[in-house]
Amino acid sequence: MTHEQATRPLAPDNPWSRAQTTSSPSAELLDRALIGWERFLATFEGAPDE
Repeated sequence: MTHEQATRPLAPDNPWSRAQTTSSPSAELLDRALIGWERFLATFEGAPDE
């Protein structure tokens, strides 16, 4: 990477240029996501019997 590339402003219409990628989510992140998903599902009431 050249100095010019490193100091060039980010393209506002290209959010992917600002995204930093990782190979996979951490176990902690997956655990937190699962807990959040379970809390979300618990907010729904069961379907009424018809």
